[in-house]
Amino acid sequence: MPHFPRMTALPPTPSDGFPMRALALSLALLASPAAADTPLVEAVAGMDLFPCDLSSLSCTTLTVPLDHRANDPSQTIDITFALSFATVESKGILFFFVGGPGGSGLASADSYLSAFDESLSQYIDIVFVDQRGIGPKHGLSCPIAQARFDIAPASINAPDQALATAQAFARDCTAELDADHLLPVVNSDQAIRDFEAFRQAIGAPKVWMYGESYGTQVVQAYATLYPQAVRGVILDGVVDLNLDAEGFYAAYAVAAESILSRSFAACADIAACAADMGGDATQVYDDLAGALAQAPVLVDLTLADGTVTQRALTSGILEANAFYALYSPEGRAEFLRALAATGRGNLVPMLQLGYANMYIDPETETGIEDPGWFAAAFYAVTCTDYDSGAGTEAERTAAILEEARAFASNAPRLLRSYFLERLACAYWPYQGPATRPEPYAGGPWPTLVLNSDADPITPITMATSVLNNAQNAYGVFMRGGPHVIWGRGLACPDAIVQALLFDGTLPSAREQHCEQDLVGPYTPLTLTTAAEMADPVAVARAVETELYQIIPLNTWDMVHPLTIGCDLGGTLSATPSFDGIDYTFANCRLWPDLAISGQGVEVNTGEDRDGITLTLAVSGLHSGNITYRYSKVTEAWSISGTWDGQPASLDLDLP
Repeated sequence: MPHFPRMTALPPTPSDGFPMRALALSLALLASPAAADTPLVEAVAGMDLFPCDLSSLSCTTLTVPLDHRANDPSQTIDITFALSFATVESKGILFFFVGGPGGSGLASADSYLSAFDESLSQYIDIVFVDQRGIGPKHGLSCPIAQARFDIAPASINAPDQALATAQAFARDCTAELDADHLLPVVNSDQAIRDFEAFRQAIGAPKVWMYGESYGTQVVQAYATLYPQAVRGVILDGVVDLNLDAEGFYAAYAVAAESILSRSFAACADIAACAADMGGDATQVYDDLAGALAQAPVLVDLTLADGTVTQRALTSGILEANAFYALYSPEGRAEFLRALAATGRGNLVPMLQLGYANMYIDPETETGIEDPGWFAAAFYAVTCTDYDSGAGTEAERTAAILEEARAFASNAPRLLRSYFLERLACAYWPYQGPATRPEPYAGGPWPTLVLNSDADPITPITMATSVLNNAQNAYGVFMRGGPHVIWGRGLACPDAIVQALLFDGTLPSAREQHCEQDLVGPYTPLTLTTAAEMADPVAVARAVETELYQIIPLNTWDMVHPLTIGCDLGGTLSATPSFDGIDYTFANCRLWPDLAISGQGVEVNTGEDRDGITLTLAVSGLHSGNITYRYSKVTEAWSISGTWDGQPASLDLDLP
């Protein structure tokens, strides 16, 4: 279901044993940096380094066997690693495994490093990787088949349609890939052996292993298979390796359903959200879901050339949007705002949110290639890590549907997330082993377990299970908050993680808690009353607000000029400039009965002139020619021009 932090595959049971070391060895000594460790920049001195294509780091490529379990030196694959060298002093090497499976470590390296406290890159050497099936050389992506699959309706009440959707995806995606030689060996077990080959190539140092979401699966299996490699383990958004496919999907579907209900309840406690919703958010969602369950709803969508086409808002889009929203407080707020708009009759934000979430081009409704995400790798890894059940395809899929019928009451709003991926895996040409690994046991190294109780995809029940099974393990659990909690600028858990990495300082207690809001700052819908529509300042400020809320602008790369259709007609163009963004409005209708034309200039230089100027011609229920200016430095605004035939002015409540 979710595709950017998509994390559901489980690695197969490692074949190697786990030689336990003497537990009397000091944990602090194991965690502390060893003076004799070679800094990464020296360890890779003999390798061929080159500038990474997708980040500012240095990259190197290692040639490894295509199949580590086969003795065929003629069959190889190149794995690329991105290296961040400690800029002050190396206190150790951190292997950083991102989520997915399907996320590109190389493409996301810069954004991760910029999010962390700068001391991390000053004192820790960090290795990012594009595991097999990911990246420009052998990345697995089938955007055409994926887009059709993601938006298609799928219900256990229409089992034949659900089966046909899943079967068509497995067939069409693998045909689109044309990678039959690679698919059998794209799994977690092979990837872990790739990573160990790199560690051996740099002198086999003990390393810190950090995994987020799917990366926690890699780390647990890696540490178990190669305990001699481990200095310490950090698991963030934790998967319980011991769960089978049904158990994993059931755990996260139940958690997601609960978090969605919590988000609806939170809306009632946020005055602006409650006012915009005009009633109970749960009821607004259920009314829309009920209508979509009967048939898709056609939505008028304005394209970049100003023409209007009709697009189908499906139950698949709604449920995907609800699920994706749960990953972060900001996502929950954005979804609630789009849901409030649907309650007022504007379904365009919900449709555009679905296109953004699933990387679908609004202009063509086809999938978009994303250099940071390889959706087919998700299935290639998941379906060959998991067991889809015994028997034929028909028997496997029938069993999954029967389980879904029995499970339905546990996830009435998000049932699709429980069964549709499993059906796709049941049709996938390669299947995983029938046995699951033993629970992660930890080792003489420290294991730090991080999780939020509002994590929809790796629920906190999995984190507590891992914490309770692993020796030398410590937990940091957040109330509210996002999926994956390190590196978001919060002292808890950031200070705890860094103390462990830099100085070997163990957490002060086996389990610690912190808190963040469940729902992020909510931006009210604009111009919802007649009084606001009549106020030129309110109109200008509403235009400014929407520039930060329009979903296609939120996902814009801010490099290439963009033109989009406005919700109710007309167009809006955004063009990057030397010091900010230039906007052009052409009969842009973001609200009924008002059309906006004109220009906007946004300046973002970090200097005193930062702010926005809007020069707008407004027509419709009200009309005028206004110039609005807002300074980010002083937080003051001004307006001039005419409005409804009168001078435009600030409407102040004077005594």
